[in-house]
Amino acid sequence: MAQLRQVLESCLQQPLPEDLSDTLANGVILCQLVNHLRPRSVPFIHVPSPAVPKLSALKARKNVESFLEACRKMGVPEADLCLPSDLLQGTTQGLRTTMEAVKCGGGEGPLPLGLSPSLGGFAFFYVVLMFLLYVTYARLLGS
Repeated sequence: MAQLRQVLESCLQQPLPEDLSDTLANGVILCQLVNHLRPRSVPFIHVPSPAVPKLSALKARKNVESFLEACRKMGVPEADLCLPSDLLQGTTQGLRTTMEAVKCGGGEGPLPLGLSPSLGGFAFFYVVLMFLLYVTYARLLGS
């Protein structure tokens, strides 16, 4: 638990509350962690508001499920993932999943230039198209 706390605080650059299991149970820190490792992995995070400082069980579960889905996309093996209930209840398996996410996500940086794979494909297409237009224009001027 102390090792996980140290890793999370180091990654997120913020101190965490004393009760780490409760802090992880609503999924906010988990989603922030994944977004730190791979930007925009979780596009929407349910966060508590000053008026309602505790997330509903449904919103906490959605955060945890988003975290687990992002872990899958980052390459965390399915065998190393836990059930959403493990994270919501703060079990040991839930903490192991969090550590696996850090290991898998920390091994590789985000995509270059912050491009998602679909934007990277579009950028390649655009560059090729512009090159072909340039070649066509150069030939027309040369004739």
